[in-house]
Amino acid sequence: MESLVLVVTLMLLAQVLFALAVVVFAGIARFRGRFRRTALVLLVLLVIETVWALWVLPAFGAPSLVALALSAGIYWWPKRRATRPPRS
Repeated sequence: MESLVLVVTLMLLAQVLFALAVVVFAGIARFRGRFRRTALVLLVLLVIETVWALWVLPAFGAPSLVALALSAGIYWWPKRRATRPPRS
């Protein structure tokens, strides 16, 4: 029984670490303009993992669903203009 707990704990830890990596790459792609393709591939992999985890058990898929929403929001949220054009 203890080995099952260890396996599930390691699966959750791997899921959280992968989600954190996706969020970091989405932030780098958004704010630095680098690793855009890598962030997009990682987002697709996170979608596949999230669908699988939610299919297995909704509580197991919740962390990756939150990370998916956060990283997709960071990646695709419209950018603000830095300065406004002068009014005439």
